Amino acid sequence: MLIREIITRFRNLNISVTIDPQLLPNLDCEDKESTQRIISINLYKLIYAIGTIQTRRFAPSNRMKFLDKSDLIEKIYSNTREFRVKIDAIRQNGGVEVLTTISEDFGVGFSVVIAEKLFNIKFSTIQRIYGNQKRPDWKCQTKNNQTLVVESKGASRQTTSNSQKPNALIQKVQETGDIKVASLTVINENTISTNKFLDPPINSDDMDREMENKILRAGHYSSVFSFLGHSVLSKYYSQMRKRLLKSITSNEQNEKNNTYIRLRDIYPNIEFNNKKFTGSFYKINENTYLFVGVDKKLLSYQGFIEFEDYENEIEETRNENHYLLFKDGVLIIEIKNIDEFSDIILPNEIKNYQENITISDVDAMTGFSFEKYVNFLLIQNGFETQREVVMLENFRADIIGFKDDKKYIFELRLFRRKKISWNEVNQLLYRYAQIEGIYKTVLITNAEIQGEYEIDDEKIVLIERNKLRPMVV
Repeated sequence: MLIREIITRFRNLNISVTIDPQLLPNLDCEDKESTQRIISINLYKLIYAIGTIQTRRFAPSNRMKFLDKSDLIEKIYSNTREFRVKIDAIRQNGGVEVLTTISEDFGVGFSVVIAEKLFNIKFSTIQRIYGNQKRPDWKCQTKNNQTLVVESKGASRQTTSNSQKPNALIQKVQETGDIKVASLTVINENTISTNKFLDPPINSDDMDREMENKILRAGHYSSVFSFLGHSVLSKYYSQMRKRLLKSITSNEQNEKNNTYIRLRDIYPNIEFNNKKFTGSFYKINENTYLFVGVDKKLLSYQGFIEFEDYENEIEETRNENHYLLFKDGVLIIEIKNIDEFSDIILPNEIKNYQENITISDVDAMTGFSFEKYVNFLLIQNGFETQREVVMLENFRADIIGFKDDKKYIFELRLFRRKKISWNEVNQLLYRYAQIEGIYKTVLITNAEIQGEYEIDDEKIVLIERNKLRPMVV
């Protein structure tokens, strides 16, 4: 389902934001006095921001994680202009771990879109901060060339947010910058969700501002296109970053040059808003597609160096196709009328986004996205399926499958931990195996079962990490 189909009733939702008085002198917005305000959040921008920061590495990925994160919109109430989340339903159907992940995602996303409203940031310089030690989540440059560093936290209860605050204030100082903010978000179900922006600036970075801008931007595009599933553009900007850092090898430089020629001359090109964009098409389902591309000026080294963020974002619908042009020069088109692009692409040549995946992409999915992916695999393998909340003898099943007149239960579990014990899945498996009329009960998980185990019931099938890996590569 396209995002615009989910949010046709609105584009923006409100969140209540509290601002530390000591931050007021650093704001670059019309209101520089009020410490309590309502800020309107664009949902497209929120999902884009979540993916930009939550992409775990510069390494390119072919997985269209933009659509995975878009599943979060289905968990937001649509009958109010206030940002409210279906917390009880998430906790009941996905458990505490899923709720924690969703809280963190929204926390990161809100920190970005609120910072843009308050500090007038250069969107194309937003970059996740990488490292193994405790460190802030992301940083960027403002329009007046200050470095903004942000540590973001998200919770579904105020008491949890209060406990997160001390660590957030500590983590934000682990990176040099001019303005350092701890962002604390609390998602609510029965009232408007809230955010607090805390703490004043500390020490400055000694790096040349112009060079920092270019390095931040290269890392930004590398992460963005990994999030958007365009591994070629992701790797290209990773190599651009290495060139700026003067750490690129001769082989990498040659590969970058060859990639530039392919992107410039071979990849699909689209004109929009008097600009040209190069990128790729993805199939979502039988009748919907997605195009992801970048302003062609950003391909050449000189064009990348000289690029300035667009003044505004553009969102419009043409001939049933919805265009989203972000300030950083990234274009996303949600396509219903693929015939409009028949001069540059044939529909049967476009691959489904679910086909490009690795086991690490599974690890980064939400529980909802994992369910959609498994459902896609089952249909590809001849199953008829039922999804959503399927009840069997007082048990909730993720997916019910039918094939050759046989009925299957598919239970799905995503874990942050890559290794779990047999006891964590044993009782779950045998509980479903007792339901009458079921041919097989299948548990699919991204975790590896530690130690030896034995399944003594022929009705039970376990697909754990070691079996799942060759299926998704």
